[in-house]
Amino acid sequence: MSASRPADKSSDAFSTETDLRRDLGSVSATTVIIGMIIGSGIFAGPSIVARYTDSSGLTMLVWVICGLMSFCGAVSYAELGGMMPRAGGVFVYLKEAYGPLWAFLFGWTSLLAVRPANMAAIAIVFSTYLGFFITPYPDWMMRSVAVLTVVMLGFTNYFGIRFGALIQNLSTFLKVGGLGVLVLFALTMTPDFGQFDPVWPEPETLNLGIIGVISLGMVAAFGAYDGWDSSTYVAEEIKNPRRNVPLSIILGLAITMVVYLLVNLAYILVLSNTGVAQSERVASDTMQQLIGPVGAAFISIAVLVSTFGTVNGHLMTGPRLCYAMARQGMFFSWVAHIHPVYKTPSNAIILLTCGAAVYIVFLGSWETIIASRTAAIWLFYITNTYSIFLFRRSHPDAPRPYRTWGYPVTPAIFVLIGVTFFVSIVVSDPGHSLLGLCITGLGVPVYRYWIQRWQSEGSD
Repeated sequence: MSASRPADKSSDAFSTETDLRRDLGSVSATTVIIGMIIGSGIFAGPSIVARYTDSSGLTMLVWVICGLMSFCGAVSYAELGGMMPRAGGVFVYLKEAYGPLWAFLFGWTSLLAVRPANMAAIAIVFSTYLGFFITPYPDWMMRSVAVLTVVMLGFTNYFGIRFGALIQNLSTFLKVGGLGVLVLFALTMTPDFGQFDPVWPEPETLNLGIIGVISLGMVAAFGAYDGWDSSTYVAEEIKNPRRNVPLSIILGLAITMVVYLLVNLAYILVLSNTGVAQSERVASDTMQQLIGPVGAAFISIAVLVSTFGTVNGHLMTGPRLCYAMARQGMFFSWVAHIHPVYKTPSNAIILLTCGAAVYIVFLGSWETIIASRTAAIWLFYITNTYSIFLFRRSHPDAPRPYRTWGYPVTPAIFVLIGVTFFVSIVVSDPGHSLLGLCITGLGVPVYRYWIQRWQSEGSD
């Protein structure tokens, strides 16, 4: 199969021309961000963080650090998104800054180790919570429901991004509302601030030291914050992208940070840090403690809505990465096909849907998936944020409707802390970290011997 590049309007990364249909306004772009961040992480991550920190103060500190650090990265991504409003987002920025190999490795890692696996994990969380209402609910049924969920959402997005946007908007408002109810009950129904003891762990309980413990907790918390770059992938389908892409990133992350801190505060107020650490369904256990089985059922529905919306968000953003790679000659050329009627990257949507369905059959736990991909994906977070400095020198006159707040301090903070975090997690959890890094490394021979050969065939 030839890898010749299909005709497109992508030669200028700084252009706003597109073959796609611009159906997303500022609200929809923002709900893409919120909906992608608030998925399964706020329901699975807090227990993992609490187990590592062994204290309420350190738990909250981890969530604050991750939120502030994400903000430092997000303001840099906002400048890039406004400057280069192209489908594929980070892939485009990395290609312009470092060349096609590094961009390919990002796409390779995302498509092989991140996107379909994340979708599968979240779909299984959705299906598992659906089991709260179905008895009996054997494993084969749970996995079948997860596959059907992914396929149904894949078809929805196939027929137009406006349908996916409708689901995204509705699910985002419902999930934030559901978490708001949990916080309201926790803060008003005789809150017990004694649950915050111990505020700080005893030094002898920290086997890995304070930095090691915080780093391992940050793996889960960053997994829950992941997604603040999501609107960049659909930039060519956003109206007035130079304004709305940066706005969606900053506003979406700010709202999510507030929600996350309040929800974690609510969990600890009701269950204590020890209770959060021991809970397998922390949100359900919190509402069960507050108002009984009705509360547990209510929050289970909220989890269903949340995870459903996040899978939908992946199917809105992930295919645009496949599409961007294909039209740059770095993936199968047929993946760059735009449906003549619906104006969606239809083949890319089918590909990612099938990939997630396959992952569901072989999936491990949420924690394992997050741990395995964290080191690899942070390589690209760090290098993409650093590209701000490169673009300021190489393209000083490029359109920048939004300029990074706090530049050069905020991107420098993100890069420096990111490098420290990267080294720390590789040292603290080498098994999972090296797995993700090996997947990234395998992309080098694939690029050298496979992609380059296709490109030479396409030029014949």
